[in-house]
Amino acid sequence: MGFQFQAVPALAAQLTADRALSFAALGSLAGAYLLPGVVAALGSGWLGQRLGDIRTALWGLGMMTLAGVCGWLAESFGAALLWRVVAGCGAVGLNVMLTKMAADWFQDRDDLPTAMGVLVSSWPAGIALAMVVVPPVALWMGLGVAMILPAVVAGAALGLLALVWRAPPSRGGTVRTGSAGWLTRRELALVLIAGGIWALYNTSLIAVIAWTPGLLQARGVDAIAAAAAVSLIGWLAILSVAAGGWLAARSPWRDLPALACFGLSIAGYLAIIASGAAAASPWAMAAMGLVFGPAAAVIMTLPVEASRPQVRALTMGLYLAVYYLFMGVGPPMLGALRDVTGSAAAPLHAGAAMLVGCLVLWAGFRGLQRRGPETALGS
Repeated sequence: MGFQFQAVPALAAQLTADRALSFAALGSLAGAYLLPGVVAALGSGWLGQRLGDIRTALWGLGMMTLAGVCGWLAESFGAALLWRVVAGCGAVGLNVMLTKMAADWFQDRDDLPTAMGVLVSSWPAGIALAMVVVPPVALWMGLGVAMILPAVVAGAALGLLALVWRAPPSRGGTVRTGSAGWLTRRELALVLIAGGIWALYNTSLIAVIAWTPGLLQARGVDAIAAAAAVSLIGWLAILSVAAGGWLAARSPWRDLPALACFGLSIAGYLAIIASGAAAASPWAMAAMGLVFGPAAAVIMTLPVEASRPQVRALTMGLYLAVYYLFMGVGPPMLGALRDVTGSAAAPLHAGAAMLVGCLVLWAGFRGLQRRGPETALGS
C-alpha cells in the first residue's frame, strides 16, 4: 500500500518532464489515493463482515493490481485519476482487513502490541522502499516499467497472501457476521474513542513534522538545515514504533509506554516552541522522534479490546474511518490556524493540545471499559 501510494511522488521529476504533468496534477494523483478513505473504510468493514476477512483483503489487492494496470494504460489524466481512486479504495480495504487479521492472530497475547507495531511500520516502510526503488527503475528501465511496478508488486502480494494465509487455530475459519449483528452501543463508543486517539496522535505527528521547519526558519535557521533536522523526527518515530510494542509486552502496565510517550512528546513540543533556534539540534529532533513513535503500537491494540471478535471487521472499518476523516480535515485546520494567528508556533501548540486530548480520551476509554457491558450506554 505504501509502495503504490508513494510511486507517484517518487516519479515527480520524470512525470513532469516526460508526461507534461503539472505539480498540481501530481498532487491530485497522490491525494486521490486516500481521498475515498472514510467511505472505503466503512464499506470494507461491512464487506469484510459479510464476505470474510481474507476474501475482502484479496479483493482489495485485486483492485490495487487491476487499477494499477489500467492507470498505466490510461491515455488521459482523468482516466488515470479515476483508476488511482479505485486503487486507493482497494488499498484502504486491504488496510482495514490486515489490521483485523493481525488482531485475530495476536488477541490475548503479550506480543499483540509488537505485532500491531510491525504492521503500522509497514506503511512508512513501503513509502521509503518506493523512494529507493522506483526512481532508479525509471532511470535504468524507463518510465513505463516504473509506472507498472506498483501493480506488479500488488499482484505478487495477492498471490502470496492467498498462498500463505491461514486463519488462527482458535477461529477455525473466517469470522462472519452471522448472528453477531452490529456493534453494541458500548462497543461503538469504545471504537470511536479509540479511533479518535489514533487520529489525534497522527495529526499531531503531522503538526510537528510539517510546521516545525517554518518555526525554525522564522527564528533564523536556514531552510535546508531546518528541513533536514526535522526529518529526523519522522525517521526516528518510524523506527521506534516497534519498540513501543516491545516495551508494552514487558511493562507491568501495558498502557504505560503510550501514556509516557504522550507526556514526553507534549514536553518536547513545549521545548521546541520555547528554545528557539537551538531546537534545530539533530539530537533534539531525534529525541522527539524517539519519544513520539512508541505510542503507535499500543494505540493499535485499543480497537482489539473495544469489541467482540465476531464484529471485528466492522470495528476496524469504523476505527480507520475516524482516522481517515481526521487526516482529511486536520492538516487544513492546522494551516488555517497558522493563517489566523499569524504565529509560526500556533500549529505546534495545537499538536501538543491534541496529545492532551489523547490522554483525556484514553482515560475515557478505560473508564467506559470498567463500566461493563450491562450498564454502559444502555447496552
